[in-house]
Amino acid sequence: MFILKRQDVEIINVQNPQNPDQQVPILKYQGQTFRLLNMFGDNRDEALALWRDLTDNKGKACVLLEEPQRFSVWGRVKFDQMPVASAGGGDGAIVCGGVLMLQTIYAEVEDFLGNRQAGSFKQDLVQIMQKGALGHGTPEAINALLTDDPLSSMQLPPWDENKVQFLLGELHTLASSYFGGTGFVANAVDVLNDMSGADQAKFIGWLKSTPKGKLWQ
Repeated sequence: MFILKRQDVEIINVQNPQNPDQQVPILKYQGQTFRLLNMFGDNRDEALALWRDLTDNKGKACVLLEEPQRFSVWGRVKFDQMPVASAGGGDGAIVCGGVLMLQTIYAEVEDFLGNRQAGSFKQDLVQIMQKGALGHGTPEAINALLTDDPLSSMQLPPWDENKVQFLLGELHTLASSYFGGTGFVANAVDVLNDMSGADQAKFIGWLKSTPKGKLWQ
């Protein structure tokens, strides 16, 4: 979206609601706000490659910030709280990863099986949400969950790790019934590359350590 110099932008620090002692940088440009996705030191080519992939291939609104000996990529957010924060105090990276996987599987149902099956999948998701007390127990709430970008959202669902694990277990069972196998797993895990390096590493590490997470390996 933008390649900017340091003098073009304002960078402020906001308090992380999950850790009051931590300050998180937010970039402001022409009334828009962006959160830091990745820092690259003096490796401009690597930063440019990520920026192009996010903007051209994934349609994300991003800033590539050029500073002396340092390049960074920032993703746009709505600024009312803090990026990747869970309303109920859950771990934002884990909730974000779970939502990304859910959205990816739904998109594959829609793309490969058609709108009718996608509608049935949504109805099944409503039942899963109600069963696990995850909220989003209405078609309207499910639509929002499936369309809102968790990487750009300031507030994620208020799920703890147990709820995310429940969702991933139920999601695996549901997707297997729709696709007749587990071919959906690879794309669902690949979407985690959209997360920042630290959040991705945290989520994948958590996934490997949980019983339901083994279904996705």
